[in-house]
Amino acid sequence: METMPIVFLALPVLFAVACYGEIKEHRIPNWLTLGAMALGLGAWGIEMGFEGLKISAIGLAVGGGVFLPFCLLGVVGGGDMKLMAATGAIVGWPLILRTMTDTCLAGGILAIAIMAWNGVLLTTLSNAFRILFGMQRRGAGLKNPPMVPYGIAIAAGTLFSIFFQEF
Repeated sequence: METMPIVFLALPVLFAVACYGEIKEHRIPNWLTLGAMALGLGAWGIEMGFEGLKISAIGLAVGGGVFLPFCLLGVVGGGDMKLMAATGAIVGWPLILRTMTDTCLAGGILAIAIMAWNGVLLTTLSNAFRILFGMQRRGAGLKNPPMVPYGIAIAAGTLFSIFFQEF
């Protein structure tokens, strides 16, 4: 395994503050995500020059760009989208691809756990089945579905992808 860029050390702090903000205030602060983007770009640029800046910028664009449509549709919040963009700036290209895959898996596991905790897992699965097979129209079902703090999924998926890159 190659050595990790020093900027990866910022990730636990970034995620700790982001997850705290998301759980406590239901938002991830702009100063945190924008600062992390700048840190990622700057650190990669200092470490590897223009090539490092390019690695970070592509990671930022891919991370934020893939999450942008989901943000516009209301599936994830703007803070989550900016957190994924900041994560992309820090982990760079191509690791952001693995990071997003692991984040989606972590998000699915977290969503299932939250639905089970709130006692709506079976209702949600039943509604999904009915929608898939045309037995129920979309929008029918849970009136206030539980929110998934996706910053936690981003943190878990990113840290997993970094520590298990070889698998």
